[in-house]
Amino acid sequence: MKRYQFRLDPVLKLRKLKEENCRMELGQLLMELNRIEDQLAHDKNEIDTYYKIQEGGLKTGMSGGQLQAFPMLIAAKNKNLELLERDKRRQEQKVADKKQELAQLRGDLKVMESMKEKDYEQYRKALNKEIDQKVEEQTQNWLNHKDK
Repeated sequence: MKRYQFRLDPVLKLRKLKEENCRMELGQLLMELNRIEDQLAHDKNEIDTYYKIQEGGLKTGMSGGQLQAFPMLIAAKNKNLELLERDKRRQEQKVADKKQELAQLRGDLKVMESMKEKDYEQYRKALNKEIDQKVEEQTQNWLNHKDK
């Protein structure tokens, strides 16, 4: 009997490749989400630092121009925080969509692998049946030859 070959093997390989690509894309999306979160934390720390510097400057004395700069800096950072929060929500939605896509691809891959396993089991049964038949045939031939 010929060697086992799954007839849908190219489709299975393609689905594995799609799943792997989806995983890589999900990883990139998660890295971008982490970058946004890190930037948010950094900007929040900078706002706290600006307030501390402003308080320290008021205690020790600072010029009016410097004092006017702090509210503008803080307002700019707050606007940046709003934009980063918006980007974070968008990125989280992209991650959720990609996770859903990955789950669908995993399901499709699982179905294909299950089909391959069933097909292989059928092949093994047919092979074992053929081998048993040949052994039985040879045994009968040997018994017939022995009787003569």
